[in-house]
Amino acid sequence: MDIITQKTIFDYMEIEILGDLERLQLVLEGILDTKSFWKLINTLNKERGNGRNDNPNLVMFKIYVAMKVYEHRGYSSIRRELMRNSDLRKMIGLIDGEYLFGGKKLVPTKGAWTGFSKNLMKHQDLVDDIFEENVNFMYENVESFGEETALDGKIIHSFAKGNNKKTKADGRRDIDADWFCKEQSYIDAKGETKKKKTSYFGYEAHILCDVKTELPIAYELEKASISEVLMAHKILDELSPKKLLVMNYSYLDGGYDDIKLIQKYKSNNIIPLIDIRNMWKDGEKTKQYKNTNLVYTYEGEIFYVHENGSYERLKYKGYDKEREALRYSHKIKGKIRVYRIEIKYDERIFLPVARDSKKYQKLYAKRTSVERLNGRIDRDYLFNDHFIRSKKKMKLSLSITFIIMLSMAKGHIKKKQSNLASLVNI
Repeated sequence: MDIITQKTIFDYMEIEILGDLERLQLVLEGILDTKSFWKLINTLNKERGNGRNDNPNLVMFKIYVAMKVYEHRGYSSIRRELMRNSDLRKMIGLIDGEYLFGGKKLVPTKGAWTGFSKNLMKHQDLVDDIFEENVNFMYENVESFGEETALDGKIIHSFAKGNNKKTKADGRRDIDADWFCKEQSYIDAKGETKKKKTSYFGYEAHILCDVKTELPIAYELEKASISEVLMAHKILDELSPKKLLVMNYSYLDGGYDDIKLIQKYKSNNIIPLIDIRNMWKDGEKTKQYKNTNLVYTYEGEIFYVHENGSYERLKYKGYDKEREALRYSHKIKGKIRVYRIEIKYDERIFLPVARDSKKYQKLYAKRTSVERLNGRIDRDYLFNDHFIRSKKKMKLSLSITFIIMLSMAKGHIKKKQSNLASLVNI
């Protein structure tokens, strides 16, 4: 009987419960099944040329992966793990017999690791290809992957403490990062809204992820001061037409509140649900809609103003796609009257899904998926506790992290597909 392939829903929780060795095996299975990965390894092998090959590039890359899966801050730590863990050495491809009988190091030295890392950083483009191939696998094998997305920026501190007068990179200072001040609002004990400013020295990762699987689709890494809106435009511009065609919704916080970004989403037939900032001046609370008795707030609430000056909030009745208008109604003089609010009148405020609707609240709540992804970056891959000081190293580390996430999911999916195929053939 022919094998029946089937799109498979992936749940990240299914692999979080696995042990380190099981998760590492899934990652390696996913990576080794990627054509772009072998292109990278072959390139590194050609550059090395002939001669002694005590530390194969394939083994060194596996160590890099294991370092992240086993949650080690740096090479010295994973090296100690390898020295005491024979099962891990075996999975990595380190052969104890060569150490016992051939005079070879049991585990590669710190110098060998430094050399490999420098060589790997020269080929960030090939690493990016591995990431892209794994993302494409998700589009082909996970039902509805990429239909709903979330975009967010994540601050990643540099290991350096701040700017240095010297401008030459030497591995001990970070000349790529910069300072950024972020303002956050909070409610104090008295119920009053307060603002808190926090300064960061480092970078910001701008990440577009799939909402259902919480897996990355695209990302950019820049110094912390670069505008989130600017990077969102760049991510959209670089997405393939196929990915843009699949996308139906995108959820973003108020940092991306920008009319041109909204228009770019809509020009690609994508509905952006972007939290809004109050940018009205002079204490305005409402604005009149055209030459009517209707007024609206910056949060998208619609009111009818009666002759006596009282306000009546209108009831949302849905979106008129043909007229590109939001429908609202109320009862006046015993009759139901329906009004249409053209979204082009104020595109920041009037979205195809009304801001004051239950549908908007339900959909926008899905934005937390990218926050959970950001949490995993810190918690599981130690981006809140690292030794990285340059943009190249940070970009490589982030790329490998995302490749691990995707490859782990890929290995898990292929395993489920294989089990399904076996059941079909019985």
